[in-house]
Amino acid sequence: MKRYFYEYSLTVADIDVSNRMSAGAVLSYFQDTIARFLSEARVSAIDLLPEGRTWMILGFHGYLDEQMPAWPGTVQVEVFLSEITAMKAYVDYVFRDAQGNVFAQGTSLWVMIDIHTRKPVPCSEVERFMAQYDPQNRVSHPRYHFFNEGKFGGTAKTEHRVTRLETDFNGHMNNRDYLRLALSVIDPAASAGRTIREIHLKFLQECVAGEMLDCLCDVEEGGEITIRIAKPDGTPACLVSTVWR
Repeated sequence: MKRYFYEYSLTVADIDVSNRMSAGAVLSYFQDTIARFLSEARVSAIDLLPEGRTWMILGFHGYLDEQMPAWPGTVQVEVFLSEITAMKAYVDYVFRDAQGNVFAQGTSLWVMIDIHTRKPVPCSEVERFMAQYDPQNRVSHPRYHFFNEGKFGGTAKTEHRVTRLETDFNGHMNNRDYLRLALSVIDPAASAGRTIREIHLKFLQECVAGEMLDCLCDVEEGGEITIRIAKPDGTPACLVSTVWR
């Protein structure tokens, strides 16, 4: 199982006002596909728990076509391990429409962690996971630089309290909801007449239900809008960079 494929029928919940697949749905379908991929290999987050390990996502990058598939319709998602370092695993993905055309693609960065220490452990120690990696699929991944990372000011601020519905099985805010939150705080005027073409997320801190988050939004010329989601003490929880054209 070096490359994994899964086909989805678009649902009404996954489309936007133009009746086309939303950017948020790309992350949702990706997360479901990688979960299926790892589950069939018996190395999903749930499979690893009895061994004192689990997975943590550190980053997600997506590049979207201007014209997304319309509802009703089907999409196929392909995922595969594209690079493994001492402590990190990259999973690339490709989305195709019913005609086989690629409309979204990108990569994601993961680490396997010890559930007691919350520190990374080498994923190479799990042989059944390494068996899913084909060196022929290797892709080198340069580091993505977020705009003004570490010096973020933000021109607009919104507060959000994490709800229980936004947490997953491990009790932490789901990565899909960071993107939903980020997109919800963008001023419609800042993206008027444009479509979202790139999504970049950097996950920095875990958040739990009841925590209050500050969302700072910074709009740059050229269509880049960056959202910094932080805890009240200023500690960043997630950086979300979007590009609109």
